[in-house]
Amino acid sequence: MKNQYLFYAALAVGIILLILGVVFEVTHHPTRGLVGLIVGAILLIIGIVGMVMGRPKTA
Repeated sequence: MKNQYLFYAALAVGIILLILGVVFEVTHHPTRGLVGLIVGAILLIIGIVGMVMGRPKTA
């Protein structure tokens, strides 16, 4: 498996965790919501940076 697929997976999991974090915040689970938002944001950033850095360089 290529490294680029790992970044796509991190991006997908990050989006899912952001959605779950918002849902938990709305349903009054403050700790779970905060953790979901923080981890989701970190994975989202890792996924985006990995996709940008993993592009082949054109000559």
